[in-house]
Amino acid sequence: MKAGKPVIYWDTSVFLAWIKDENRPNKEMDGVNDVANKIHKDLAILLTSAITTAEILESTLNELAKQRLSDLFKRKNFQYVAADVRVMELIGKIRDYYLQRKDDDQLPTLSTPDAIHLATAILYGASEFHTFDANNETRKRRALLPLNGNVAGYALVICKPPLPPQQDLFNK
Repeated sequence: MKAGKPVIYWDTSVFLAWIKDENRPNKEMDGVNDVANKIHKDLAILLTSAITTAEILESTLNELAKQRLSDLFKRKNFQYVAADVRVMELIGKIRDYYLQRKDDDQLPTLSTPDAIHLATAILYGASEFHTFDANNETRKRRALLPLNGNVAGYALVICKPPLPPQQDLFNK
């Protein structure tokens, strides 16, 4: 990875939103597209776990979405990370941490795919972890956005892709 560039981690929900050009609330796609433009301009490094390919079902994509994904995966500033032993060990620690708190917050431990994404982002030094995984009203699973800043004792910024700064209309 090139020094000085932010390392941005996208979980599968953000990849799907981008490649499918989803219609998302609150101008969320403006944030996704801003990050995608930074990647295209080689101003940042995009990181994800290899599990992303298992979570994106190719049969659900149209040809344009398949091409967008294929082109992205070929970029030099795109890092695809396999889940090695270090990642697996951290996954176990993270999931166990939240399992031990299940009675306190009435939420289950993290799902294995979510823990894979988080552990990969932590171990590979992501500046930000982008997701749309917000609170689940049914409380049947633990969401990712509420973990912002502290994932089982590990510092990690977890957020939706931030909206781009507003253009100054007088200085175009």
